[in-house]
Amino acid sequence: MEPITIITTALSLASPYLAKTGEKVAEKIGEDVWNLLKKPFSKERKEELFTECPNEKQLKKIEEELLLKVQNNETFKNELLETITQAEINLNQQNINNQGKVEKQVNIQSNTGDIKF
Repeated sequence: MEPITIITTALSLASPYLAKTGEKVAEKIGEDVWNLLKKPFSKERKEELFTECPNEKQLKKIEEELLLKVQNNETFKNELLETITQAEINLNQQNINNQGKVEKQVNIQSNTGDIKF
């Protein structure tokens, strides 16, 4: 995975935490990713870059700084890649428990044209 893709994906995963919306699982995953993104920076730099609710301009600056960190630190890159891969798995996991009888099922993921039920 390209460094810019890793950073963009990580920031996307952190967005539920930043916006303080969504479910607890998404918030926890976002918080974990957000904390990992701050890891390679000094305390002073963290305070400067990682404000509580960064705006678009601040997020762009964070992305640029993280890109440099990922390009220069293979260990951080691998740790970040592993974390976002696991986070995506956890966010996409669906647990469906249906004890009822299924009469008809329709897969509507890629249907086109007129559909009538």
